[in-house]
Amino acid sequence: MKKRKLKGVAALITVISLGSLVFIISLSTAVLTYWSIQNVNANQKSLSAYYSAYSGIQDALIRLERKKDFLGFYHLSIYKDNDVGISINKQGNEITITAIATMDQFIKKITAICDLDPNTGLVVPKSIKEG
Repeated sequence: MKKRKLKGVAALITVISLGSLVFIISLSTAVLTYWSIQNVNANQKSLSAYYSAYSGIQDALIRLERKKDFLGFYHLSIYKDNDVGISINKQGNEITITAIATMDQFIKKITAICDLDPNTGLVVPKSIKEG
């Protein structure tokens, strides 16, 4: 009878140890999966904000091609209402376009500096930078 009790205790300890190990592995896998999904979601929102700002620059260049004296500030809706603010300033023959896009807590700013040819009216981007 005593041998059976010892075998039962050993089996109980083994089952509890293995069960605890499986539980810890499952819990850690669930936590790692949750944080990786959050990371992917944050990357997607950051890229959406970047490409929204870049789309704002492209939209401003098209508007300048159509109307050379177009200056000021306006909003553009890409993913939601008025999520990109675009500013166009002119100093001499140089035009500065600034686009600021917001996607939740992510804010991306892209600035483009362009030359305006006074003879032909052609708008040529010199540099486009983020920040």
